[in-house]
Amino acid sequence: MTDGTGSKPKILIVDNEGGNRFSYATVLTEAGYSVVTARSTEDAFTRIAETAFDLIYLDIALGPGSGIDVLREIKRKKLPVNVLMMTCDPNAASAKEAFELGAFGHISKPISREKLLRLTSIALRT
Repeated sequence: MTDGTGSKPKILIVDNEGGNRFSYATVLTEAGYSVVTARSTEDAFTRIAETAFDLIYLDIALGPGSGIDVLREIKRKKLPVNVLMMTCDPNAASAKEAFELGAFGHISKPISREKLLRLTSIALRT
């Protein structure tokens, strides 16, 4: 799988739960994507400064800080990347705030392999 330039699309997964990071990264890597992970807001800011990503999966509840803080920074810098927010509580007020800030979408965890691959494909086409 390439992005039209011959290189693999780059995906960042930001989640404070190691099992989720590992599972999602494994599925996406096996599907042919280039995947980087981050476990905190600070880690996410570092990764985003180092690499131009094509897609970011961003957990809302990271601690300390939140995925909303990272999304705000992405939008402030006007980075051309789709962001899919992840949460265990789909009714959280922060999910609404994420949409208002320009998140591409919102996903309830856990995320099945099929859903992860389908959403990734959709988000990378836009």
